[in-house]
Amino acid sequence: MKRFLPLYLLLSLTFLPLAGAERIRERVYVSTDREVYVAGDAVWMSAWCVDASTGRLSSFSKTAYVEIHSPEGMVQTAKLALDGGRGAGQLTLPSTLPTGNYRLLAYTKLGASEEGFDPLTGARTLSVFNTLSTERSNVQVVEQAPQPDRLPVSGSLTISAREASPSGTARLVVENTGSERISFSLGVRHEDGIPAPAGKRIGDFVREVQALPAARGFDRSVVPEYEGEIIQARVSGIDDAGLQAIGDKYAFISSPGSGDYLYTEIIAPDGSASFFTSNIYGHQDMFLEIENLERDQVCHLEILSPFLNLPAGDIPALMMNRSWAQALELRGLGMQLEKNFDADTLYTALPVRQHKVFDERARTRYILDDYTRFPIMEELFIEFIPELRIRRVDGRRELQVRAEDQQGGFYFPSSSALVLLDGIPVLDHEKLFAYDPLLVHHIDIYSNAYFLGIRGFNGVVNFVTYKGTLPGMQFEDNVRIVDFQGCSLPLAYTCAGVGRDYPDYRQTLYWHPLLTLAPGERMELECKTPAYSGRFEAVAEGLTETGEPVSAGATLDVR
Repeated sequence: MKRFLPLYLLLSLTFLPLAGAERIRERVYVSTDREVYVAGDAVWMSAWCVDASTGRLSSFSKTAYVEIHSPEGMVQTAKLALDGGRGAGQLTLPSTLPTGNYRLLAYTKLGASEEGFDPLTGARTLSVFNTLSTERSNVQVVEQAPQPDRLPVSGSLTISAREASPSGTARLVVENTGSERISFSLGVRHEDGIPAPAGKRIGDFVREVQALPAARGFDRSVVPEYEGEIIQARVSGIDDAGLQAIGDKYAFISSPGSGDYLYTEIIAPDGSASFFTSNIYGHQDMFLEIENLERDQVCHLEILSPFLNLPAGDIPALMMNRSWAQALELRGLGMQLEKNFDADTLYTALPVRQHKVFDERARTRYILDDYTRFPIMEELFIEFIPELRIRRVDGRRELQVRAEDQQGGFYFPSSSALVLLDGIPVLDHEKLFAYDPLLVHHIDIYSNAYFLGIRGFNGVVNFVTYKGTLPGMQFEDNVRIVDFQGCSLPLAYTCAGVGRDYPDYRQTLYWHPLLTLAPGERMELECKTPAYSGRFEAVAEGLTETGEPVSAGATLDVR
């Protein structure tokens, strides 16, 4: 039996660690594969969420929010799933961004709820060049090119690299010579003479956190995201009188699949609803629906943006020199080639924190091609699926799932089951009975009671189609399908599958956001070199178990 905690119990457990006099003070730092990009590039990110009171990684919040700002406002966002204070992901810079400097901010909802929270703690400055447009934002052309800053080296992490040839393999050796475990990111990027903007490193972030003044207070209305993102939604398209009529109704949000992204919550009197998730990954088509609406109740659910759009402060002007033209041309070409050819073969998926809504061990699956195919859905239950039956309630048919009692006997509960089509709730079972069974590949049945939030169901049945996209299903007018931005999938840019059918002009050769080394441990990494010669820089940033900053670098010559 799978049960979810009732909301009041969930909230009490959420706030239990905060019951003392001092609330956890979280701050987030994000390292990136480099600091200079062209518009359209992917920004690879590695996040550290620390507790300012101890300096150590915080295991409390499970979601970090990243905002990219221009001087005019927020231009791109991302969510990073956190596990033990560490997270990883990427965002793609819009190809329409003007050339200029941009600011990267990162935070958790818990950290930002502190009074006087400074969003610039750990903020980074990134330079973006648009090689396909002449549009600029706060750019100054200078005759004397700025000199690049060298990465400060500190801590017990060392990197060594050997010379390699183009279109070959370089080997890097990373070693922890200290007495503490280190969690770090490692990137290898082309050193093309375009200097990174002056900005903060992880050592600066640690010093800023250590210098924080005493906390003045917190916004106690902000619920910490202890399990994952809390999706805030509200009812729109209805007046106050209409809100009173739909109070206490259930709202559902779900995404096509096995039902792992399925949540329900009661609508509050003000039309709001909060869905407690365990983090949703990737961009999803999210289905939003309100249960048991009358036909004359025209309204729908909408998801509110979770990003705070924090002030980014004064972003310095980009100092640009004409001598960078050739290097920028190479960068622009590399970006376009990567997008058009090898983008899917350059990534390595990293583990994610799994969350299964339904227990697969208690699942009964019927693959319909193993049986005689029937053209009417109701005939499936009559002919060969004894776990399901149909009953009539107020003249309408409802589907029930067979349960087992404590003595091992079987019975059908009096209430109906939760019916899903490709993981999306079908609240009106008549729509399911009218659905074409020849589109369904298999049926998964979960017996006994299940709870989603505080809503209980006597059994669950999921009809999974061949396409997995609910083909041919017609929903009610109040159902909305929106593009939902979930947490970025944690990926390493290892380039192990890089092709050889076109010139390889990659500017980032390697990126791994979640590496660890125990005291005295060393690791050897392989890095695919591009088709051109040049000097490359291997850069690592990280924290020890006690929160000490670590940074290291090495030069790799490809010739």
